[in-house]
Amino acid sequence: MASVDHELSRAPAWFQTLDRILRTTIMWVSCTLIVMMVAFTVYTVVMRYVFQNPPFWGDTVSLFCNIWLVLIAYALAVRDREDIASEAIYVYLKPGAVKALRFTWQAMTFLFGMFLIWFGLDAAQNVPGQFWELGGLPKKFPMLALPLCGTLVALVTAINIAEDLFDWRRPAPLGTV
Repeated sequence: MASVDHELSRAPAWFQTLDRILRTTIMWVSCTLIVMMVAFTVYTVVMRYVFQNPPFWGDTVSLFCNIWLVLIAYALAVRDREDIASEAIYVYLKPGAVKALRFTWQAMTFLFGMFLIWFGLDAAQNVPGQFWELGGLPKKFPMLALPLCGTLVALVTAINIAEDLFDWRRPAPLGTV
């Protein structure tokens, strides 16, 4: 842990570029998904209650947008280190224990990302059936959200761990994120 007076080493330019591109991409995809989810929901409700002719696919597509949004945005929460709400106990622990606990959370999150990649790919490849309301779309395509989420979570967690190991990020004061 760097002292307060010591200037932290700056992350390499490629690292900062990767981080910026990753954050921006995740944010734009998440924003697009939430707009699409709201649009499909509003369209379905208007068609159902105003015109008495709801689309048979509206709820399904809105649900897919919601699920993909949550899974993809989770990577953004991990990158911002807002995924584990255990900060309240840190005020009772010594700084070394806090650092070890934060590293443990990051390692467990990385392993969770790897779990999602492994079992998400297996689930996507082996899920039977199709969505008749979406023109026979195989169920494996919506299931690809799991390995995508796992890949993003593992990647951003690796970035978090690199920042901690190389002191590219000043640790948050105790009691804050």
